[in-house]
Amino acid sequence: MRAAFGSGPTGTGAFLLGHEGSWRDAGDVDVWLVVLFLPLVPLARWRVVATSGGEDGQEAGVLDLTVQSRSRIPAGAALRRVGKAVGVAALTCLPFGFGAWKVGSPWAVPVLAGLLGSVVGPGLLDKLGMAMELGVVLAGAALPILVLMHLDERTPRVPLRELSAGGRD
Repeated sequence: MRAAFGSGPTGTGAFLLGHEGSWRDAGDVDVWLVVLFLPLVPLARWRVVATSGGEDGQEAGVLDLTVQSRSRIPAGAALRRVGKAVGVAALTCLPFGFGAWKVGSPWAVPVLAGLLGSVVGPGLLDKLGMAMELGVVLAGAALPILVLMHLDERTPRVPLRELSAGGRD
């Protein structure tokens, strides 16, 4: 069976979650159906060993998996994974939420006035405050996208058609 990094719709599909250490060592991974890296349905827990993909081992971003055993994911572990994903998603979206919530109320000017009020004139202070507020909104909008891209490059995806074959080679 093959697993690929960074293929398909970002963060959506069947992913191998929870791997630690080297892929060459046998380890447990949880197979989940996820949407934008929010785990929806736990499918199975596999004990796998992987090698670099391709015939000659040179295909980048692909793992050839050998599934040694299958078991069910315990309910407690599944709930912890969902809780962790929701928490990370909330923290990732927090800067954008704060910036969007505060649009129209100048929150940055009083902060900058306290820090730079005696050094910078009021006209420049207003412009710096507006730039800071816009920066928080734009950075907050980019942060979830960057996190999704990072996770997509580090988390292997398994084709759904191979899952229906029972996860065996």
